[in-house]
Amino acid sequence: MNRAIAALLLWGAVLAPIDALACDAAEKLRLSQEISRLAAKNAWSGVERSYEALLATKCALGFEQYWLGAESARYLGKTWEQYERLNQAKQIDAQPQLLESIAAIENNYGRVDVKGDPRRPPTLTLAEMPFAPDQRKAVEWAQQVVVNTGMFHGMLPFGAYDVGGVAFTVAAGETFQVVTVGKQRGGDAVAAAPGDEKATGGGGGGSKGLINYAGPIVTVGPGYTLTPAPKSAVEGTAGVAAQPGDIAAAGVQAQAGVELGLTYRAPEAGLALVVGYGGTFGTANTLHQASGWLAGVLRPGQARLSLGPTYSFLAGKGQGIYEPFRTGAYAELPVQAVDYSGYSWGVGARGSVGYGVLDLDKLRGVVELGGGWHTDGARSFVGVGLQFGIVPAVPRFEG
Repeated sequence: MNRAIAALLLWGAVLAPIDALACDAAEKLRLSQEISRLAAKNAWSGVERSYEALLATKCALGFEQYWLGAESARYLGKTWEQYERLNQAKQIDAQPQLLESIAAIENNYGRVDVKGDPRRPPTLTLAEMPFAPDQRKAVEWAQQVVVNTGMFHGMLPFGAYDVGGVAFTVAAGETFQVVTVGKQRGGDAVAAAPGDEKATGGGGGGSKGLINYAGPIVTVGPGYTLTPAPKSAVEGTAGVAAQPGDIAAAGVQAQAGVELGLTYRAPEAGLALVVGYGGTFGTANTLHQASGWLAGVLRPGQARLSLGPTYSFLAGKGQGIYEPFRTGAYAELPVQAVDYSGYSWGVGARGSVGYGVLDLDKLRGVVELGGGWHTDGARSFVGVGLQFGIVPAVPRFEG
């Protein structure tokens, strides 16, 4: 027996330094600097991600990290996470401001554990939204979590609530009130008393709203346009219209629009309605293109993929016409000496592949490589461009 105890103690002594080595000190330093920088910019979604990354380093955190983590949780409405982080900071330095924050939470919030079906998530409602901004955020966060996961484990402001047809009241207490949503044996729902660990049963599930997220799209960057020589002549008012041959020119592209994330089917899928401009300014040819674009969007991780039909209108002018279609009044003139101008319009398609590189809370800074094509029946127009801009961030519920 003594030998077994000695072996266990020896094994523990060996594991202790190994566990200490698991701390990634360099990454902790980088993230600590990052979390302070983001907090100074009020980029609280980024602070939250950095705080969670800090936990993954397996390093002991200091007062400032816990405090900023609590602040990011408060901004997002994650009151239970805020409360836990404040108490961790309290173990390091029980500052008066920190103690006041803990007391404010205990005097205004209660613990709730909603258990529902992720396949048929219910809807969380309350008779009247709180006036205090922090309390409103706490309710809104809980509503989003419930409608996306069917469950919620956290804190809510005191008051009367309903989730999927089950009524319950949030009050002070140190235990979690469990509220179970779904068909239960025995029939009707029975509301549990505040602080009672007995599950509250009931039928009925709510439904998600159609729109999961929404936000603006604005991108701009360099572009390149190519339009090969036409396949057939185009009749003008005085016979065959003068047309240029192959054109390839660089310029600028810009887009603006809105993206809507659809809750159903996949929380990372959506639609984008975009208007765009593309201009090329060559030595001999100038093209201006306006287009409308309806795209389907996928947002896996930080990537962004879009594809959809377009309708484009293009105006161009320059010098030099396509030799095979030089007839009539242009027959005696040198090809490069003939001026042309005109319009083109037609349907086509456009797509892009991008990646989010900058956190802007409800927006993401992105870099995208896009391309489009349209035809007017006589000739085709192809454009590619490297775009920089902003798109809406996708709300994700992890953990």
